[in-house]
Amino acid sequence: MKKSNIIYFIGQIGLGGSERQLYLLLKYLNRTDLLFHVIVFNNSPYGDLKKELFKIGAKLYFLPKDKKTILERFIYLYKLVKKINPILIHSWTIHDNAYAGILGRILNIKSVGSMRGSMYGTGFTNLSYVLKQTALRIVDALIVNAKSLKKEAIDFGLPEKKIKYISNCVEVNKDNRTISKEFIVCCIGNLRKNKNHSFFINIMKDVIDDIPVAKGWIIGQPVDDEPNVQNELANEIRIHQLEEKVCLLGFQSNIIKLLKKCSILVVSSKSEGMPNVVLEAMSIGIPVVSSNVGGLSELIHHGKNGLLCSIKNKTEFTNAIKLLLTKTHLNRKLGANGKKFILARYAPSRTVHRFNNFYFDLLGI
Repeated sequence: MKKSNIIYFIGQIGLGGSERQLYLLLKYLNRTDLLFHVIVFNNSPYGDLKKELFKIGAKLYFLPKDKKTILERFIYLYKLVKKINPILIHSWTIHDNAYAGILGRILNIKSVGSMRGSMYGTGFTNLSYVLKQTALRIVDALIVNAKSLKKEAIDFGLPEKKIKYISNCVEVNKDNRTISKEFIVCCIGNLRKNKNHSFFINIMKDVIDDIPVAKGWIIGQPVDDEPNVQNELANEIRIHQLEEKVCLLGFQSNIIKLLKKCSILVVSSKSEGMPNVVLEAMSIGIPVVSSNVGGLSELIHHGKNGLLCSIKNKTEFTNAIKLLLTKTHLNRKLGANGKKFILARYAPSRTVHRFNNFYFDLLGI
């Protein structure tokens, strides 16, 4: 029996959370009747999931480097999509939604767009007005990974019936967590201003003043559209004389390995969707202290499986971190509760089941 083709557009297949979510979807979707084609728009400077995607049978296509303009890319994609003849084009990256929607209309193919981060984040606010409108309106349906993002899309003017909420997922690590002997507090995410790493540095200064053995790790790579953030953070660390205490670790390929060395994950973001790193931390029993933004309250129930703080409230963050560093029993309790919560609700099988139903409904099969 001939398989049906589904095309996925994605900005890159690096080792970030969004790319990891696509890999998990394709890994667990039923491949008996489907063949997956992943069209990658840009190279990944810090490693990629190429081998993992090949292993599960996905076919990969990389836009040629000489296709630099929108028109050149569109013509290339038109020819490739027409040749593959898919039943569906699913854009995994908001920047590529417009290509999926326009090609879908021209070739009479259903199209799905994605919004995996907040409209208030720089990844969206930096887009032009035309691209913002096109990216959200031209596709047949829009996937969001947090209920808060669905509300943002409705407030933007999209009809509710067009928006489908499907949460992220994580492969749960069943190893028992061991409490780190070092008081390491980590903050993980690309070096964007909305991730608020500068705020994290200020929080850690107050924490270290009271708990001198504490250390802070900032893990994440610079991004092309905000290239100055790394230098700004390094300068702030120097100003506070925290060079020996707060480290910029840059890109790291094995986040789980580093998380296991940490006492706490801190999310200091100004805006978020449903961060993959929070799922990963909770899945191995690391408690999370987070700003109460975006989809974080869907994952973290304050005082039960983590701690939520008012955005930009340094005192709340500082006290929460100090509490979990000094109260080992509470640290273990929140971490264990978080792991149970993730195991029960965010396994890949549940997310894939929702995607299956969504695809079938959209395609009318």
